[in-house]
Amino acid sequence: MSKLIIDYNQKKEPDFIGDIHGYYDELIQLFEKMGYANENGIYKHPDRFPVFIGDYIDRGPKIFETIALVKRMQETGNAIALMGNHELNYLELHYKNVDGNTFRSQSKRNQVAATDEAFAGKDKEVYLDWMSKLPIAIESGHFRAVHAQWEEEAIKILKESKIEKLDENGLRTAHDDSKLYKSIEVLLKGKELKLPETLHYNDHGSEPRTEARIKWWQPRKRTLFGEDFASLPVHMIDKDISDFGHDYVFYYDNTQKPVFFGHYWMDAKKVKLMSSNACCVDYSIAKEGILVAYRHSQREALSNDYFITHQ
Repeated sequence: MSKLIIDYNQKKEPDFIGDIHGYYDELIQLFEKMGYANENGIYKHPDRFPVFIGDYIDRGPKIFETIALVKRMQETGNAIALMGNHELNYLELHYKNVDGNTFRSQSKRNQVAATDEAFAGKDKEVYLDWMSKLPIAIESGHFRAVHAQWEEEAIKILKESKIEKLDENGLRTAHDDSKLYKSIEVLLKGKELKLPETLHYNDHGSEPRTEARIKWWQPRKRTLFGEDFASLPVHMIDKDISDFGHDYVFYYDNTQKPVFFGHYWMDAKKVKLMSSNACCVDYSIAKEGILVAYRHSQREALSNDYFITHQ
């Protein structure tokens, strides 16, 4: 089985922590609010265990401090850190394929300028190697966690790949197998559907978008744009999509294990479960939102009462 999918074997109950994006001070506030204590630069709790859901870099003011802390906690066995799409993107901007070109276009470097600046004078290769070994998904008898989307077929393909890490060789293996690479993208970026021209929009970074992220955790309604798709600008949410016959029928039904994820830029004013067994912990800290954790009790049903915010 691929080392990029792991089991949760901790005795302590998990605290799932959403996308940090370099907001180190807010992470410390969240730890302190949750009762974690700083012991020689590592935050510990007597009864809880942190599971970081990915996206440690880009955007925020203290990127290096954030990734250094997460790395330190993960390497000392005091946290689990999952890979996010921003870590994958960063790896693909640095590692090269057999033709000597980076896996991701260098024209996208403007998206990671803050991270490059944060690594100035640091041993970046050490952090790239660490990122390449981050697991993509985690599962226990009571829950699942992934950065963007849990899809059984994608999980199955990744498990069967036996890929151990997404370093240069691992990325070459993934890119040579279209089904494998597509599976990795679904897990880290979520399923996106092509949009009709009437629904094209600019994203949070003012980049034009011709695809949108599907809300895979619920059945389709096919009425308003914001009911079926996530991460939309406010002015697009109530746009009528009754004429858009999108046919993506998969959704994560409520008979499955609770699943935890980030990635979707949820509204910080509406911290709540996505469904009875789906919990997003990304509440847009990098867009004047909040950093959020969910304190899971593995044998209890999910509840809105178990969210904690950094403020």
